[in-house]
Amino acid sequence: MSQDIARLVSDQPTRTIGTSRRSLTGRVSVLGKSVPFESSLERDFLVLLDFDWTVVGVHGQPVSISYRTATGRSGRYTPDFLVAYRNDDRILYEVKYRADLKKDWPTLKPRLRVGLRYAREHGMRFAIMTEVEIRGPYLSNVRFLRQFMAPTRNVAIEEQLVSTLAVLGETTPKALLMAAYWTDENRIKAMRPLWRLIALGRVQADLFHPLSMTTPIWVTVGEDYIWQDPHSYRSNPVR
Repeated sequence: MSQDIARLVSDQPTRTIGTSRRSLTGRVSVLGKSVPFESSLERDFLVLLDFDWTVVGVHGQPVSISYRTATGRSGRYTPDFLVAYRNDDRILYEVKYRADLKKDWPTLKPRLRVGLRYAREHGMRFAIMTEVEIRGPYLSNVRFLRQFMAPTRNVAIEEQLVSTLAVLGETTPKALLMAAYWTDENRIKAMRPLWRLIALGRVQADLFHPLSMTTPIWVTVGEDYIWQDPHSYRSNPVR
């Protein structure tokens, strides 16, 4: 294992992220680990990663790659994130606004080529994420649903909702709550468990469109009998 790859399993970024007057900095909890970001776009990307049950590890500023420019000057390139997935994919991500990519392309191009070459040499992939891929209705839905992903659950209400939905077939949150409970009080109590079921993927919905009480929802056939929290498959960060 090379020294650079060894750094990939460390929780410490290879480059210190400090405060900035030009961009938003901070940290986001991803898979229970605090990961730093340097812009609101990076923050939003981390929120998506935390919601994605196929993600098993996220590292900020994972590796610093030395290279030489065409003029012979030395430089260093640090990708924004290394993400590990359940299918054993490892992807180095660069997160940039499209306007910045266009404006700074002459400077960024050689660095991004270094990242691409490094990823290929180490059995990984390299990808650029912009606001086009990160922001939109899906991000808005994820921000809303993340608050309902806590382990605490109301088993009785969740099972009532799932079994009712299995009988109804495709319907809407509003129709499901009305079919599952007779009183407004119980319907209100069941709203948080319903959002939790959607957040965990036990109840399905098209999250690429704005989520509302009239959004189509459904459950996989047999879901009222067998189900395992997909987030339970998550393991420790990159090995």
